[in-house]
Amino acid sequence: MTEEIAATNEAEFVDITPEGNGKLRKRIIQEGTGDLISRYSDVSVHYTGRLHPSGTKFDSSLDRNKPLEFKVSEGRVIKGWDEGLVTMRVGEKAELLIDPEYGYGVEGNPPTIPPNSTLLFEVEVISSKPLEDPVSKKIADAAASKTSGNAYFTAGKYAEAAKAYRFGISRLEVTWSATPAEIPEINQLKLNLNSNLAACLLKTKDLKEAVEACDKALEVDVKNVKVLYRMGQAYSGLAMFDKAEEVLKQALEVAPKDAAVLQELASLSVKAKELKDKEKAVYSRMFK
Repeated sequence: MTEEIAATNEAEFVDITPEGNGKLRKRIIQEGTGDLISRYSDVSVHYTGRLHPSGTKFDSSLDRNKPLEFKVSEGRVIKGWDEGLVTMRVGEKAELLIDPEYGYGVEGNPPTIPPNSTLLFEVEVISSKPLEDPVSKKIADAAASKTSGNAYFTAGKYAEAAKAYRFGISRLEVTWSATPAEIPEINQLKLNLNSNLAACLLKTKDLKEAVEACDKALEVDVKNVKVLYRMGQAYSGLAMFDKAEEVLKQALEVAPKDAAVLQELASLSVKAKELKDKEKAVYSRMFK
């Protein structure tokens, strides 16, 4: 025998799709605690599924008195669950209003779910065991690496500083479950860590890696003068004077009076001439 409930007020639901297309919406019934569930976590949830808008119940873990356990983001459940759960915390109870595209699609899941069905799930997170550290810890580790790296750099220990910066960068490689409030902090750390790493690599003459570090920093802030300056230095050290001139001029577009950039740009022609004179000297000795 099916069970039905009163009609749901869709105005109470908030769109939680990254695209803002409204195909997955959420209404919090009970707040949870701790960090958001991270992707690829092991979770245990209780749920009740109903057809929308009829309210007809088609399944419930509560009827079996046994929560459902699975790994998030491995395709074990419908897309609406995978995407909805990473917006929840342990202890949270919420309703997920799921369009067919995020549910069972045009085919449905007969006989209980007709084709092209919109679904309403009430989900409660009982437990979550992340298979990776929460984003908050990764941010803290990256910030600590920046601090220790800066101390090593000030002491002239450039290899140790570079190692610390690289570790901080690695901690921020996977941050899918970051909250909107955490994203600016992550981006700022990525910018600072890569820029500082480039400064170390200029000291140790690892110039190709310095360019790569600058590239990663510029992905966060394409007009960062300090990063463009360091990239110009790296290209100059690699005798790629045209590329050095290009990025240094980009820096001047942002800061036309920056003394360090102007000096580096002015030195390019001198360095190019010195390199050409050295090459001539080598060739002349070869053919004497």
